[in-house]
Amino acid sequence: MAAATLKQTIANRLNALLSTGPKTAEGKAQSSQNARTHGLSSIGSRPPADMAAAITERQADWRLDYRPSGAAQQYHFDRLCAESVRLEFCEARISAARLEHAQRADESWDDDRAAAVAQQAATLSRRPEVIQPRLLQSRHGVLWLLDRWDEVDDALNRHDGWTHETWDLALDLLGVSSFAREGSGPWDLDLGDPGHGPGLDLVARTVAALRDRLTAFLDARDDRARTDAALGLDADDPPAIRLLERYAADARRRFSFASNELRRLQALESSAQSQTQAHASAPPPAPPGPRPERAPRRLAPERPADPSPVPPSIAAETNPTAPPPPPLRNEPAAVAPSSPKSGAGALRNALADRPAPLNRRARRALAAAARRS
Repeated sequence: MAAATLKQTIANRLNALLSTGPKTAEGKAQSSQNARTHGLSSIGSRPPADMAAAITERQADWRLDYRPSGAAQQYHFDRLCAESVRLEFCEARISAARLEHAQRADESWDDDRAAAVAQQAATLSRRPEVIQPRLLQSRHGVLWLLDRWDEVDDALNRHDGWTHETWDLALDLLGVSSFAREGSGPWDLDLGDPGHGPGLDLVARTVAALRDRLTAFLDARDDRARTDAALGLDADDPPAIRLLERYAADARRRFSFASNELRRLQALESSAQSQTQAHASAPPPAPPGPRPERAPRRLAPERPADPSPVPPSIAAETNPTAPPPPPLRNEPAAVAPSSPKSGAGALRNALADRPAPLNRRARRALAAAARRS
């Protein structure tokens, strides 16, 4: 294709300046929706016409049930209605997509599976050790491998031996990685036979193993998968259905959040109204009454002042018949003179005739005094 000349380039630029897009409000509104597929990813400022009409109808139907009051409650009520409509649209579209998927499985199961296998096998030459095991897990993957082995067999017969391309294709179909095939060649099959005989034997043995795999379990597995898909029980949903499932889950979470917030605000308003009514219906507090009279305080009778204490020595002199004062704390009691006794007997008699001391220090002092005597 010839390159554009400078004159053509300038003409194209001038023509591009004349195209400014839609100019009316209706044209701009329609142009802004060109990239929209279903409008279920979120509730934007301009939802589709059918969804906007359903939201308006839902707000009118649910207003008497929720009774929003105030700007905050009205906001959450609008979000609640919008997300509920969005959830219904998502569920309806999911049901329609599952029905279409089931009908397509009944109509063109083999064609769809073969197309999916061909797309997967397109990268076989780059990663044979990864793609070849995946192809072995399905009936249509094994059928694709059988077709490629037929091409290898045909190339061996036409060229009367191996070529470089045929050898690489055979190793790809066997799942041999590029690292493992370095330094290998057709001579590794049979050193004594350089012809195409060993290659044909390899093809025959591989084809027989693949056909045994089909009859063993892959045909039955494919029949079960086709039956489940036709009944709408396919475990592997298409990407479009999985995307709609995520949109429905998001709408369900947003609906729950808006509903909880609306109930919380209504509960706060109801609690405030109840408190206001309780304060309004309560009787006014009574004015304070007169202060009660207190009983006169009784005073204790005055006692005469005690005379000054008299020392024990003076009290003994003035009153000879008074008993002797008790000994001071930690001091041994006075010992009356007695006839001298000797040794342990005197100590034992002294301890027996005297009252027990108050503590251990007094007992030691008493024992020392008895020893000195």
